[in-house]
Amino acid sequence: MPSNLHLPTSIYTPHMQAIVSAVDDPHRELIENIWGGLKAVFGFKQLAGATAPHFIYQSAERYDPDLTDAVLSRIASATPAFTITTGAVGVLRGPRCVLYLPVLAGDALDCLHSALWQAVAPLGAGVRQAYAAETWAPHITLAVSPIDDAQMPRVLRFLEARDTRWTLPVTNLCFVPDTSSNTVPWQRYPLATAG
Repeated sequence: MPSNLHLPTSIYTPHMQAIVSAVDDPHRELIENIWGGLKAVFGFKQLAGATAPHFIYQSAERYDPDLTDAVLSRIASATPAFTITTGAVGVLRGPRCVLYLPVLAGDALDCLHSALWQAVAPLGAGVRQAYAAETWAPHITLAVSPIDDAQMPRVLRFLEARDTRWTLPVTNLCFVPDTSSNTVPWQRYPLATAG
């Protein structure tokens, strides 16, 4: 992933909505263990990421709920489940550092992203162009937190000691009605299964 690439952090912006794929077990548990380890070892009090692990296809200020439900249901039922591969932990430095797992591009992932953008973007207001095909950098956020330069080498050693080069299944689409809430339920749409 290019070092000058800006990863959108709109999932932490209040009152946004998003179309995502949730990460299921056992990888969900592995990611949550990394979150817990970062909090316990480094004492990060402002660590963001304590929500269901996922990666984003699209985000907007709001979507038409009825039309979005019908479109996501149709796309999910017509899309066979597939796998993705993650790379080594990446870091985007700034006032709040983003620690993330890049999701490596693949045909099935690109096709699903394209289908979602063609069908769902017209249903949204304030759609974030950072997730459009030319700028999309699919990733799973591990943490967003202020991390000072003195801590960073230890944080990276902590993360590099864990194997995060995974192949994991993509089995769902989810509609996130409020990206700032950990309590509002997500609407889940299973992808098609073989046979």
